[in-house]
Amino acid sequence: MPTTPSIVHPLLSHQPYTMLEGMKNPSLLSWNMREAPSVFLRVDSSPIRTLRSHELAALAIQPSAHHLRIRCGIFSDSDTWYIEARNPSGVTVQDVLVAIYEAFQQPYGNEEFNTLCPKTQAMVLHAYHARVRAMPHPRLAWEAGIQRGDCLMQHTWFGGLSLAYEGGDVENTCMLSLRRVDDQPIYSSPTRVAPRPAPFR
Repeated sequence: MPTTPSIVHPLLSHQPYTMLEGMKNPSLLSWNMREAPSVFLRVDSSPIRTLRSHELAALAIQPSAHHLRIRCGIFSDSDTWYIEARNPSGVTVQDVLVAIYEAFQQPYGNEEFNTLCPKTQAMVLHAYHARVRAMPHPRLAWEAGIQRGDCLMQHTWFGGLSLAYEGGDVENTCMLSLRRVDDQPIYSSPTRVAPRPAPFR
């Protein structure tokens, strides 16, 4: 019988009901999902620290699973498209973060784009143009076309994972929460953690 994960690691969990006073982020991570996961390991002397290697290697869910499916409701094809993290030894925090990043680098084809309403198309194109202008090689980025991450528009910040309750018919499935750029906390990317999470057993 398919089962959903019983516990999501605190670093990945969407936890708006346990937020400290003054914190805007319903996740312990501060991560712009358009940035490569390699920024997690950057050394930082700030009191708000970067992720440590043992945290990246921690299991993403318990009980441990070889795969984790992550859905993102912002997409019109969210019933059929999803992010999947895999690891035969058990999906880790890093596996999840890498899977999310790589999924949003995927091309977003004309067929999918044409299903969007004109207003949403304009917003996606605006995000696409802004990303292209910010790239070190704009021409290459332009020729590669729209990415799925452009469809996030301003909602590019990680808001955590929640268990998906779909009548028990989907195994190891979570929902990805998103945050708007203008909702980001006072500290900026690269990813930082505040405060230190409780041990995950």
